[in-house]
Amino acid sequence: MNLKKTVITLISSMLFIGLPLKVNAAERINLYINIFSRSISIQELESFAKDGTSQGFLKKILKNQDKEVIRNFLKKEYKAPIELTSRLLYSQIGQVVLKKVAKIIYPNRIPEESISVLALKASTIKTISENNEAISLLGFLKAYPSNIIAINVTELSRIINKVESMNELVKFFSNAPLEKLKKPAN
Repeated sequence: MNLKKTVITLISSMLFIGLPLKVNAAERINLYINIFSRSISIQELESFAKDGTSQGFLKKILKNQDKEVIRNFLKKEYKAPIELTSRLLYSQIGQVVLKKVAKIIYPNRIPEESISVLALKASTIKTISENNEAISLLGFLKAYPSNIIAINVTELSRIINKVESMNELVKFFSNAPLEKLKKPAN
């Protein structure tokens, strides 16, 4: 019996000693397009969101864009009650959505789905708890538990194209073309 307690105490001590005292937060975002990548610092994004100044690669990609729309998109806060959000993240539909997002956003060089899903959940809950039950894109990125966030731009584009085509399909059928065909021609 004493041997069992000693082993448990030893293993527990090793786990606590091995754990970092501070959880890292994101410092950079690596954007991957096939085999190419570019990097943007979270500090650059914060500076841009705050006062509109951009530099380096961020300045290049924002060249022909509406900067105010992007600044507002980065800063816009959405109310997200922590209890409801937590339940959603752990629901079946939440898992499906998280798995899709985990193909786009993941810890750099670790595209493992299970790790990505946990990182997404942690970032969401952390930013909501720190920001009075509100979440913003910039807050989410800053709370991400990895020094470098990887964003697969190729996969993001593929999903955006799929959503746009689904949206067109819904619009087509919402205009009820079949109902128009059923009515007799005059």
